[in-house]
Amino acid sequence: MLSSGVLVTLSLSGPQLEHVCVDRTLVGRLPAGTVTDALLTDRLILLSFLENGQAAAVFLNRKKQDSPEAGRRTDKLSPSEIKLLSVEVGGAKLRRRVALNRLQDVALCWWSRSAEDSRTSDEHRPDLVLIGCSAAEGLQVLSPVQTEGSLLDCCFSGSHHYQLLTVEVPGGPGGLSLGSCVDSCVYEYRRGRLHRLSAARIPLPSPPVCCSRQRSDAAVLLGLQDSSVVLHDLGRGVSLHASCAFPPTLLAWHPAGAMVVVGGEQQELMCFDVGMAPLNVALVAEEVVPTATLQLTQHMSRSGGLRRLQWAAGADAGPAGPDGGPAGPDGGPAGPDTLMLVFEGGPLASLRFKLGALTGGRLGPGELLQQRLRCGQVREAVGVLQAMDWSAAPEEVYGGLSAVTNHLLKLQLSADREALLEAALGVFYAPPAPLPETLVLEYQEPVSTYARRFFHHLLRHQRFEKAFLLAVDLQDSSLFMDLHYVAADKGEVVLADAAERKANEIRAAAGAGDDDLLRGRTVPTPSSHRPGERNRTAAGASSKPPTAGRTNQRRPLSVGVPVTVSPEMLKTPTGRSRNAPSGSFRNGLGGKLRRSAVSDGYFCPSVLCEGSKRPPLHWLSS
Repeated sequence: MLSSGVLVTLSLSGPQLEHVCVDRTLVGRLPAGTVTDALLTDRLILLSFLENGQAAAVFLNRKKQDSPEAGRRTDKLSPSEIKLLSVEVGGAKLRRRVALNRLQDVALCWWSRSAEDSRTSDEHRPDLVLIGCSAAEGLQVLSPVQTEGSLLDCCFSGSHHYQLLTVEVPGGPGGLSLGSCVDSCVYEYRRGRLHRLSAARIPLPSPPVCCSRQRSDAAVLLGLQDSSVVLHDLGRGVSLHASCAFPPTLLAWHPAGAMVVVGGEQQELMCFDVGMAPLNVALVAEEVVPTATLQLTQHMSRSGGLRRLQWAAGADAGPAGPDGGPAGPDGGPAGPDTLMLVFEGGPLASLRFKLGALTGGRLGPGELLQQRLRCGQVREAVGVLQAMDWSAAPEEVYGGLSAVTNHLLKLQLSADREALLEAALGVFYAPPAPLPETLVLEYQEPVSTYARRFFHHLLRHQRFEKAFLLAVDLQDSSLFMDLHYVAADKGEVVLADAAERKANEIRAAAGAGDDDLLRGRTVPTPSSHRPGERNRTAAGASSKPPTAGRTNQRRPLSVGVPVTVSPEMLKTPTGRSRNAPSGSFRNGLGGKLRRSAVSDGYFCPSVLCEGSKRPPLHWLSS
């Protein structure tokens, strides 16, 4: 849709332009002359205008909506099959944006208030208008709202049809923008009004310029004035920062959610994965030279700047898409691979990504993680793994964890690889937010297999102190006995004796626990989870309280932090209940789970009394 109301349909066949249809049916029929935003569906075309403070909808009556050919015609509109309706939304001469919910019965029109507009306008002037869409009843304003801050982004929720998700720049005294933070807000339309349900403040190192929300609504990406981008996970409260080679002005998430394209006004492009690590790109040529930044000015001569990025139609075909799509190289659904580029004053261009046969034409987090491993980029693969969501795709996350740990366990142990193994296992054992108990019960045994392999990997490379701390948290007597025999062979008498004592303690505690269950006693479980506790080293771990304040940052990948075991750690503690564990997992399992000791067949419950503090995860270095 051009600003004049001309509708242009482009059909591509591979890299070739197959058909162009220019339709001027709407020119002269619209209530205003300059279109600022348009949304095209099979049922209607939603429009906003620069003048007159109006929004309009063009209802289409081409075919039945369940027809397989609906939305595929490339011929021109007919005046007899369209119905044009408009509504006043108010506001000055501003660039308004529109959006439509999935049911296509409610639309919204919003605009961003400038500092001057905020100071001069009255306090009840709205900047967000909810509109009812019905071909029979027409367009009607449902609820005009003035948000507390200046809108940076606004859209409908993908899971709740009548919820709005906004990103607002909070205003200070006199209407001035605070600039160093944004508010992520949730609104809901009910009982004839729009109510704000929640607001979460996201601190930023620099004022925001642009914003884009993941299709799953789980994260928000912000482009900042200091040539950087910030990815904030709304559910886990984790922020990731990355630097750009230029000031970002445009953001376009790949629909599968694994990659984002960042654009600048001077026709620059950069690609980042979901872990905010840059992806090298290169145009197809005989001599491929991948770079982090793609300069479009080297390949086309245009004076106008880059104004919009949009993934092509059919972009719902990726792993996260609900509508299916074209077949990929493996016969399954292929992901979107074409990005549309819009320049000031023209022309239109498309950038087609060659995803390759190994990914099956997909570009989801799992495929990107595997590709990182094939290229030997393990640190970047761990970053993708840490950004994946257990609740949304548990099988994919476990597959990524398995791939990363298998890759690292085949290599010679080094300080950097040890830190990467800790980070990969920490996705399950030390997540930023508690995992659902059903997922914990399902994946505890498969993941513990990799933890045990990591333990024996440490033993083979004589990392006895770290192996001891890992065994403390796994609470497995067989691991302590393995450590006892290896340490004794290497002359580490004190460590060997301590490992044997710990194994005996665990067996005794397991036996006492079985007796308690036979008597009908109830094992207490922890009442709360502390996802923000800082991991502590073994020295002084039993006396220092946990440190809060880690919920808003992802734990960085430490590189070979040496761990020193205090002599007190190797002695049998006095005054400790025989059921009290020396350590437990940080993901809130505590007394809820029992871990099997393979060698002796005992179950070793990790018991915590109600209201007690959970011990630290000793084997993860601070």
